[in-house]
Amino acid sequence: MEKAWRVEFRNVGSSYFPQSRVECHYSISSQHTWASHDWVGLFKVGWSSVKDYHTFVWALAPEGYQEGTDVNCCVNFQGTSPSP
Repeated sequence: MEKAWRVEFRNVGSSYFPQSRVECHYSISSQHTWASHDWVGLFKVGWSSVKDYHTFVWALAPEGYQEGTDVNCCVNFQGTSPSP
């Protein structure tokens, strides 16, 4: 039987410092179909709804990606400065 996963996150930290840059690595299986509205979000511990995200970035298909193949991806969340 083939793997059922479509997205698998790798090296996920249990916590991050506020205002720090976060690099998010993940793998997409060949069963995933890219859509223009795919995104990756950061959530606070205890989240209960997809609307509970702290921030997000669009997950764009990597350059040269061919539909129907497994691929490794990475998105970056930029740290922000605290408000004065």
